[in-house]
Amino acid sequence: MIDADETRLTTRIYPVGMRPTIRTATTEADLERVLAVRNSMEADQLTLAGLRAERAGSEAELDLLAEADGKDVGAGSVAWGLIAAEHRNAYIFAWVPPEYRHQGIGTSLLDRLIAFARERGMVEMSTLVYDHETDTIAYLERRGLQRDGGGQLGKLELSGPEMDRAVAPVDGIDLVPAGDRADLERQHYDLHAAVRHEVPTLAHDPMPSFEAWRDVGAPEKGYLTDLSIYAVEGERLVGAIDIFDGGDGAVFIGMMAVQPDARRRGVARLMKVEVERRARAAGKTRIDTFNDGTNARIRGLNESLGYVYNPPYVSLRGPLPAPRGVAAKP
Repeated sequence: MIDADETRLTTRIYPVGMRPTIRTATTEADLERVLAVRNSMEADQLTLAGLRAERAGSEAELDLLAEADGKDVGAGSVAWGLIAAEHRNAYIFAWVPPEYRHQGIGTSLLDRLIAFARERGMVEMSTLVYDHETDTIAYLERRGLQRDGGGQLGKLELSGPEMDRAVAPVDGIDLVPAGDRADLERQHYDLHAAVRHEVPTLAHDPMPSFEAWRDVGAPEKGYLTDLSIYAVEGERLVGAIDIFDGGDGAVFIGMMAVQPDARRRGVARLMKVEVERRARAAGKTRIDTFNDGTNARIRGLNESLGYVYNPPYVSLRGPLPAPRGVAAKP
């Protein structure tokens, strides 16, 4: 239940111009309106089913609508799961269409979302902004965030006929669904720990606890044990690819990892092709992935398999900014 005073922006003074009302999105109809604003500015179109799938592992969330003169002039979202809670870093997004910018709407949304995160123990925030949105990047840098790498969303459409990938087996490597080898779960965790430093947006934070990591991989949080793949050599896990429900028939690659001493043998390609085969057999329509900006080798692999990429994002991260007009604590 949401208290009435939680659905309205606390009083602050913003620039003269449009005076929006900021309220919490509390119904499905409200969330559809939030998504309509978001989708008007994003290359990928997120549906309500997709949002639910994305939030399957959420521990806290808030969605906001900005309204003025009978129009939706902005929207914002913040959500986090157990791993982000351990690191006390929340992903925060605010969307304001170009025709409504420079009137304080984005700032009022951001301040409300930041307050929600701070009140619940978060101390940092991250966000993604398209690299051509230079004004937005400059604004966030003025609020104290710093560039923290970037990347691109990619997708492989599965609606067409199945392609003959002609991928030869890798000597000594067996591919098995993750759900069939629960005994390798600890090795899976150790593999993620071994390669975490290679991902710029993850390298700042310590490896999450086994309990938080395991929670993210629970079936009720959207982890698909029949589509997630282990590459096993003898009894050693040398590769893993984690697949999550993306809603509306799509699936999302959460992470793919290969042991450093098992690379350049074709293990990554073998796993990607097996995931595609299994996804098609399960009636899935699309595979989504996020390619870190520095990983040209994996991007090249994906493109060779037919993945198409959206425009690049810049990742920004920093301490939760103080509300505008309030000095940050030293």
